[in-house]
Amino acid sequence: MTTLEERKAMIEEDKLLRFHERLKDFVSKHLNLFLNIVGILALIILLGFGYNFYTKKKEERSFAEFFKLLKEGGTEPALLAFAEKNSNTEAGKLALIQLWNTALERGDANATLKLADKIEKTLTSKGKVLVTYAKAKAYEEMGDIERALKIYKSVSKEDSPLRELVYLDLIRSIELKGDKNTALSFAKEFLKNFGNSTFSGYISAKFKGFSNF
Repeated sequence: MTTLEERKAMIEEDKLLRFHERLKDFVSKHLNLFLNIVGILALIILLGFGYNFYTKKKEERSFAEFFKLLKEGGTEPALLAFAEKNSNTEAGKLALIQLWNTALERGDANATLKLADKIEKTLTSKGKVLVTYAKAKAYEEMGDIERALKIYKSVSKEDSPLRELVYLDLIRSIELKGDKNTALSFAKEFLKNFGNSTFSGYISAKFKGFSNF
């Protein structure tokens, strides 16, 4: 026969499992790049801090409040107020990510950038590079290619899994500006650094006609 404390622990564990399932379903519904980044960030936070919030009263209270907000529908003003009040908790960080996801879904680039600035302050360097990359995408969406390019160039120097993708973004964005020679230079760098990439054939074929390729 289980004790009251054991029953409470089982209830809390069940809440966490339901939340994980909800988060998993939430991310899996969306396949575009932005929402994959959101899923990666959420995973970084969950795995980075583990499940030790069970032993921290403050974390227990913040997650309980977060679960309640989600159950009630989690309006944006309510989630933002919760995130600001619990900014130094994992639940607060996940609330920011949920708000960011909502801004991305409705194509609100301004809100995306504001929330990205808040999220960047809560993450390690590994998480920050993902948010920085998403900011570049938001600037592109707003038509600010110059600011997007500045970020792409910065991220391309980082030792991160995004480097290959960022090079492709650089080549594409520079081509949009009509600067074929600079695009060609980055295409050569791409083949030098990522010669085994599945995109290397595409880049080779795309620039094959250039005399100095």
